[in-house]
Amino acid sequence: MRVVLHRKWSLAALRRVLIATGVMGIGMLMTKLSAGAPLPPEMLFNSTSRLLGVPWVFNLIHLLPFSLDLYAKQVFFAFTILIFLAAWTGIGLGLVSFSGRTTPIRVIVGSAGAMVLLVGLILLPLQGLGLFGISSKNFLYPPLVTHLWAALFGGLFATVYLIIYQQKGTDERRRDSIRSAAQLVAGLTSAGALSTLLMSAWARAQQAATSFLSLLPGMSAEITATEDHYQVSKNVFNPRVTEPDWKLTVQGAVENELDVTLSDLKQLPSVERTSTLICISNQVGGDLVGNSLWTGVRLADLLEMAQPRKDASEVIVWAADNYSDSFSLEAALHPGSLLAYFQNGEPLTTDHGFPTRLLIPGIYGMKSVKWVVSIEVADQDHLGYWQTRGWSDLAEVKTMSRIDTQTATRLSDGSVAIGGIAFAGLRGINAVEVSVDGGTHWQHAEIDRAVNELSWTLWGFRWEAEPGVYTVLVRATDGQGITQTSERARPLPDGASGHHSLRVKVS
Repeated sequence: MRVVLHRKWSLAALRRVLIATGVMGIGMLMTKLSAGAPLPPEMLFNSTSRLLGVPWVFNLIHLLPFSLDLYAKQVFFAFTILIFLAAWTGIGLGLVSFSGRTTPIRVIVGSAGAMVLLVGLILLPLQGLGLFGISSKNFLYPPLVTHLWAALFGGLFATVYLIIYQQKGTDERRRDSIRSAAQLVAGLTSAGALSTLLMSAWARAQQAATSFLSLLPGMSAEITATEDHYQVSKNVFNPRVTEPDWKLTVQGAVENELDVTLSDLKQLPSVERTSTLICISNQVGGDLVGNSLWTGVRLADLLEMAQPRKDASEVIVWAADNYSDSFSLEAALHPGSLLAYFQNGEPLTTDHGFPTRLLIPGIYGMKSVKWVVSIEVADQDHLGYWQTRGWSDLAEVKTMSRIDTQTATRLSDGSVAIGGIAFAGLRGINAVEVSVDGGTHWQHAEIDRAVNELSWTLWGFRWEAEPGVYTVLVRATDGQGITQTSERARPLPDGASGHHSLRVKVS
């Protein structure tokens, strides 16, 4: 009798795991349908990595057999899924037991609500995204869509369990339960799909004012193609670093010195973020500025592993070509500071710093060192390659704006349009103004919403104009309400300033 019961419970447990695994597979499909909103298990993985801290993750990687350490992230994600399945299976069984005293719809709604609360109150805050993901500018997915799909995910679990394990009652009651559950799932799915459509429509409505930008010849794209992104270095021939020969040393005023390979870096929690780089030698209206999608490791995570000493205040970075620069420890710990190994989804090219380069937001590109081989934490300032040649040590990005279009484009409504970019580092762009009469009168341009607070802003300006040649100027106001100065300054020593001006032809 005991053997029979044991076998019965073992088979029941196996069925539940298989059902839960099937639900997980459906959930993976849901992710594709929900415009890429992350699954709750994926959020659990990211939250766990952040909660444990990078040093723990780094140490766990090296516990894996050598044959698996290249797939450490996938191994840990699979382990996280198992934990999630076990936990939610237990919740599902509890809901099924409770269903004897309530209706199936209440059980499913309860499961859906529990999933929303798990995501909004625990998983998103643990990733630093705030309650329900509402307060963070770095949350890439609409919070409403994310939580509606989380509700569908939770409701799906409860529905499957109710259908399979609704053992008591008449056949009619079971049919009613299945019918109610199916109707609720259909409703939730429709709500999720509708929310995706609504958010897409909302995004299109926000961009409607600036949709004409894509019609303007010469207008910058939101993301700069790698081959079009500027590159500047001190070298006649840039260094060619190979992966087998490369390692990164983190040393200096730290408790734990590190030697990290590229494989090690790629197994650490990664960040994908669009960020604008601008060279300090960029002239007014120049093209030494670009906005790419970068993937890498937060510099703060590496420094957490090394544990800077209390007296540390500066970070010095050395490159494979013996180039060096430095910035404050505060800037290094900014969440936007990355040690990047991908640009626009591909490994860095040689000219852009393979295998790794830094991205330090808010300061000019000369401090975003390429071909990084050493990061040194120090208690005093360091004058790098360009600082010893007269360039600024602080190198804070000045507010800039540029007219991209050499000629005005006649639109279908008879107006003409021009466009360009604006950027103010971490301060962001609040407004862009254009003058078509040489600076006598200024009018507000329409600005496109930046991808995030680290990226440039696209702007467009339409006006009724007769054919002719117009002297057009542009100026931007940053997020602190300070308008770009008209005073001309050359790039040396701390970046160019002044309004960009073009003679624009209108046909």
